[in-house]
Amino acid sequence: MGDKLSEILAQGEKRIIGQNRYITSAVLIAIVEIDGKEYIILEKRALHIRQGGEISFPGGKFDKDDITTEYTAIRETIEELGVAREKINLKGKFGSLVSPNGIILEVYVGYVDIKSIDELNYNIDEVEKVLLVPLEFFQENTPRMEKIEMENRPLFSTSELRLPARYGNSWLGRAREVYFYNYQGEIIWGLTAEIIHEFISLYSL
Repeated sequence: MGDKLSEILAQGEKRIIGQNRYITSAVLIAIVEIDGKEYIILEKRALHIRQGGEISFPGGKFDKDDITTEYTAIRETIEELGVAREKINLKGKFGSLVSPNGIILEVYVGYVDIKSIDELNYNIDEVEKVLLVPLEFFQENTPRMEKIEMENRPLFSTSELRLPARYGNSWLGRAREVYFYNYQGEIIWGLTAEIIHEFISLYSL
């Protein structure tokens, strides 16, 4: 028991309990430097795909054939932006985000070696257009903050399970903050804005 427990606890700092019930995805905070100015590459998703019209980082779902989530982030960036692997200089992992809707998002940071947005041959089946947003835009503009509540709706019988009757009705979870950036009429919000807000707050220190 002792050896087994030690083995389990050795991974405790990295473990996300219940991870196998979540969808794991990975994204890349892709930074490009053009004429001495740094930009974050964002993409507007094609309308016919999941979350069409939303602004997001390049990235996607972890595939069973992917070696690591780092590999996922790079693979998806290559596929979506149409950039060669040698143009991506991965700097490391920024962190993990566990969203209330059942997604674990592994976030990486890297530089993309291009001199112009025209060098990107983005995949029009997945990407409507690409945005280069100056880092200074996020540094100089405080996002609008709103709140969203998650509703818990039981799909089980409280009487059968001998639970307090109050759990037979829906109840609200803790309201969480949601950030919104308006860049030239394009709204950057949700998990993308949350990651950007956290990254900029640390990057600007």
